[in-house]
Amino acid sequence: MKTQRNILIAATLFFALAASPLAATSSDCTPQQEAQILALFTKWNTSLATRNGAKVDHNYAQNAVLIPTLSNKIRHNSTERIAYFDREFLLKGPSGKIDKYYLKCIGDIAINSGLYTFTFDDGTPKAQARYTFVYQKQSDGRWLIIEHHSSKMPKP
Repeated sequence: MKTQRNILIAATLFFALAASPLAATSSDCTPQQEAQILALFTKWNTSLATRNGAKVDHNYAQNAVLIPTLSNKIRHNSTERIAYFDREFLLKGPSGKIDKYYLKCIGDIAINSGLYTFTFDDGTPKAQARYTFVYQKQSDGRWLIIEHHSSKMPKP
């Protein structure tokens, strides 16, 4: 009797999840979505060239989380993100290039994970890092970063 009940619960859960919008949406991105997501990185990278932390922060949702490459401190708001960019990262004159990426599209969420390489105009050696950008489509139609994690590769 207990086994039948467990099967019934499992089947009910399976069908409930299969009918949900999240499960019905493929994690594969269309070519249009792929281009749009990669353009978001280009926009972010272009904002780095301004060397203005506030301009870089315009790519992030208000409550976005940044786990930065060059700091042990996790940034939870605009003030903290802008301080990181202005005082630590942008001083180096960074420019990023995606080396390899993996995209997932799930409703109003897009995830871009992979490897990128930064070059710096202050003489800092080139640095390769792992990254994850999580974007969310806002009610006004803009895509903003809601999570960004970047960490240097553990081995050269």
